[in-house]
Amino acid sequence: MNNKPVFYDTDCLSSFLVVGRIDLLKKEFSSIIVSAQVNIEFLNDKTPKCIYERFSNLVDEGFVIVKDIDVDDEVMEYYITFITEDDDGGKGELSSIAFAIVNNGILASNNFRDICKYVKKYNLCHITTATILLDCFKKEYVSSDEVEKIWQDMLKKHVKLPKKSFIEYYKWDDPLCS
Repeated sequence: MNNKPVFYDTDCLSSFLVVGRIDLLKKEFSSIIVSAQVNIEFLNDKTPKCIYERFSNLVDEGFVIVKDIDVDDEVMEYYITFITEDDDGGKGELSSIAFAIVNNGILASNNFRDICKYVKKYNLCHITTATILLDCFKKEYVSSDEVEKIWQDMLKKHVKLPKKSFIEYYKWDDPLCS
């Protein structure tokens, strides 16, 4: 289990919610944190019912912790700077980045286009859906057949993964944000 706080963006957490495999995150982390901006993204009218309900249940049971940005907090300073300077980044991603920087945490996001410049600039620890699945496989939380099935289920649900199969990913040296 990891001791650093993990700040999830919508895309990474959604990938586990959409296939109903939050159990893997619970094996890896004692809790995960989402910003109020990510919370809003999950709790809007466009969110599929199963994701909305699964997310809400995780908040209710305390596994997902929702953090708001305090007005006079250092997180707010980063967030305002990012929102002002970045035309492409979403509020959820940028708030997650700001929290990860200030709290020396881990950023969980699949959206390389929006986050890599921050990961590099602030030397952030970064994980993705694919790296979490790989870690779960290495720790034997899932078998090779099971992780491949999860991978394929995610692809069917339009989760963006870097390879067409888990075995391809396993053999690949994932560059992440390098």
